[in-house]
Amino acid sequence: MRLTLDQARDRFADRPRPAPREHVGEWVAWCQDRTRIVAHGKEFAEVRAEAMAAGYPEPLMQRVLDTPFVGGA
Repeated sequence: MRLTLDQARDRFADRPRPAPREHVGEWVAWCQDRTRIVAHGKEFAEVRAEAMAAGYPEPLMQRVLDTPFVGGA
């Protein structure tokens, strides 16, 4: 079953929106309300540490895969 982006947002409301395609292969750290990427990079620990240093003590971490759900921003 294929979902549109809006259907996926409704069905998986607790998950972050798709990350921009430019971040494929990277880890991204989202702010708590999932509206903004606050750090990104290749290494999980480094991205998390960068987000925490920027004032986001509990970033939502996401690995960006090259799938149909990776959208443009």
